Amino acid sequence: MKLFRDCLLEIAQVMLNQQQPSPLTKLQQKVLKNTDRFCPFRELGLSRCKATEHNGPFSPHNINSQEGIFSALVFRGILFNTDALQNHENCGFFKSWDAWEQFVAAHHEEDETYMCNPHVYGRSNGRSPSNAQHFWHGSKILHDKLIQEPDITFTEIVNFIATAKGSDKKTLFPTFGILTAYLFTVDLVYANRAPMPSLDEVAQMIYKLDKGGSRGLMKIGVASDGSSKQIAKGFTELFHFLDQDKEFSHIKHQVVFDPFLLEHSLCKASRDGWLTIA
Repeated sequence: MKLFRDCLLEIAQVMLNQQQPSPLTKLQQKVLKNTDRFCPFRELGLSRCKATEHNGPFSPHNINSQEGIFSALVFRGILFNTDALQNHENCGFFKSWDAWEQFVAAHHEEDETYMCNPHVYGRSNGRSPSNAQHFWHGSKILHDKLIQEPDITFTEIVNFIATAKGSDKKTLFPTFGILTAYLFTVDLVYANRAPMPSLDEVAQMIYKLDKGGSRGLMKIGVASDGSSKQIAKGFTELFHFLDQDKEFSHIKHQVVFDPFLLEHSLCKASRDGWLTIA
């Protein structure tokens, strides 16, 4: 656990300090190549920083509307980790369907990867700007659902987004499998449109996802296998270790430490070989 913490502290040196240390370590160099892909601090990645600016889709005056939900779906389902997002004057907020169509038309000469990285979450599963029309229709349904069901849980929202179908029996949110649905719902939590889950609820989600979070816990050694019981035990143990650690306390608030950050950082650690680079 201490090696994992030390990796987080090492990366924080370059993510939080305006004056970069010199020379940079191999781990620091890797993270800075693409913060969306490699940074363990979810809210400090380039795309999240852009989308959470005051006029972006997650600002209070935007996210509490259908247009805000639509823009949030477009952010997570199309624009994440693209030049188009970084160059958009409204940080990825589209005030209407026409605004989206005008945006697409203005960049019709660009390669499609300009506004959509098809492999941003691994192998492509149909990720494309053409899915925006489905997102527009689905955003009205989701926006209304969040208003009409004030007691809906975090997990229920994730499951709805991953499985919901329209009257035509087709998925409301193309390419939003359980992982992307989880990432999107976390975005909504930070924007106060979804409830903050308990530590155990996030642990159960990690087990259900069966991806980098589970592998990270096993690699660190706090979970002996991928069972629900071991994942919950290891995740809780690691969370409390970091939460109470004196050295980590210096960066806790700056990196937005919570269960989501821990899940995110475990994914990066398991996939990107931190424990061997550091």
